[in-house]
Amino acid sequence: MLAEPHTGRFAPDESLTRAHLAVMLQTFFADRPTVRPRKTFPDVPRGHWAAAALQFAYERNLMEGDRTGAMRPETPITRAEVLMSLAAVLDLNHAKDIPSNPRAYLNQIYRDGGQIPQSQHRAIAALTQRGLVVNYPDPRLLAGSTPIRRGELIALFYQSLAHRQRVPPLQTPFALPGDRPTGFTATSVTPDAGQGGITRLEIRISQRRVFAFQGSRPLKSYPVAVGRAGWETPLGRHRVRQMIAYPAWQNPFTGAVIPSRDPENPLGDRWIGFWTNGKEWSGFHGTPNRNSVGQAVSHGCIRMFNEDIRELFALVTKDTIVEVVR
Repeated sequence: MLAEPHTGRFAPDESLTRAHLAVMLQTFFADRPTVRPRKTFPDVPRGHWAAAALQFAYERNLMEGDRTGAMRPETPITRAEVLMSLAAVLDLNHAKDIPSNPRAYLNQIYRDGGQIPQSQHRAIAALTQRGLVVNYPDPRLLAGSTPIRRGELIALFYQSLAHRQRVPPLQTPFALPGDRPTGFTATSVTPDAGQGGITRLEIRISQRRVFAFQGSRPLKSYPVAVGRAGWETPLGRHRVRQMIAYPAWQNPFTGAVIPSRDPENPLGDRWIGFWTNGKEWSGFHGTPNRNSVGQAVSHGCIRMFNEDIRELFALVTKDTIVEVVR
């Protein structure tokens, strides 16, 4: 859609304009209803290449003109402006489940959270909670006032389409994992009501996956990271012994603590411990390092994507069997 005509170039690092954003909104969210009447903009002549798209975005309250009544179609669009439009198209501007203090939440998540205007706090907090914000190269730097690049815009639109269940969520280390459902459910078998959900987990080291069962019935599998050489995940038959939502992490060498809910917490969103020798533990946990999933890199634990460990956490109980095989 945004590739340069006649050249075949995608040009992912080139900046885009407000007109480009309007075209993307009209293309991918054409089902949005009109909520306000048509308006004439002095700087958008009838023959402008994006006139219809700009009118579409305005009538659906997805874009605004400036104080003079101009739409500024050729002005570079910023990352914050794109995020505000996507929050509007996803009906997140007035989400009721955001933190009671969105400013403090954003300051905790983003290194430049203090630079986010108050008028954008609720919308950006709602998007962040759902894991829809993609920031490259630093996922904790929002850079809202920076003109957005073509590749960044595509990534944000993709995540928004995932929220609408039109595509699978983007697996990227540049999107902070959210703590609210995105609306997308991976294809899987639903546990039977009243039968206790998952009764057995089987970690297959060679496949870098964990398989969930209800009795003998396979339900679903998830990609995992396993213990590296010298720190192998303990083989054998174990049971879930410990379950913690939003665990804190203490560095075993320095004693420094990374608190729960910190985006850089190595344990992610959940902890499910299944083996201990009285001092050390192995268990399932989330991770901020999404690239590590699928590899043998841990100190014996099983790393999972945060969205996967949250789902697993809701389906297991203490004493659920955990089998680790090669």
